Amino acid sequence: MEMIDLFNLLKEQHQFLEAFLDTIVLQQRAIIESDLKGLEDSIKTEGALMINFDHYERHMTEMIRQLSEKYSLKASSGKLNDFVNTLKGKREFNPKNFIKIQSSMQKLMAQIVIINNQNKMLVDQARNFIKETVSALLINNQNQILDRKI
Repeated sequence: MEMIDLFNLLKEQHQFLEAFLDTIVLQQRAIIESDLKGLEDSIKTEGALMINFDHYERHMTEMIRQLSEKYSLKASSGKLNDFVNTLKGKREFNPKNFIKIQSSMQKLMAQIVIINNQNKMLVDQARNFIKETVSALLINNQNQILDRKI
């Protein structure tokens, strides 16, 4: 197991993050369009991607630990960021590719967080709308819910 194996694993994780981002964008579209089937499908896909991503994350942590031992690197944890910072101090390693993919993964994660927050707000707004509509229907049957003036 060498650095190239770790880099290839990171590329696979990057692809999973891209697929995950695509999935939550589809999820957002399904929420906006009230497409229950599309929402269910995207949630199933999201779950499968999360399981695979977790597997790769654990495998990456183990690879970092093993490479740190093999090359006598003293990373403060099994995290990629600490590993890359440790590589920066060693002349025999060129961490440029690791830094590049790490940066790209961080940008993808930031996009995922933004889309997830937007999805959460959409779902919350839909819940509030349903709650208010049901309350309006149950509390006072005499009031008009919609203004019928044109």
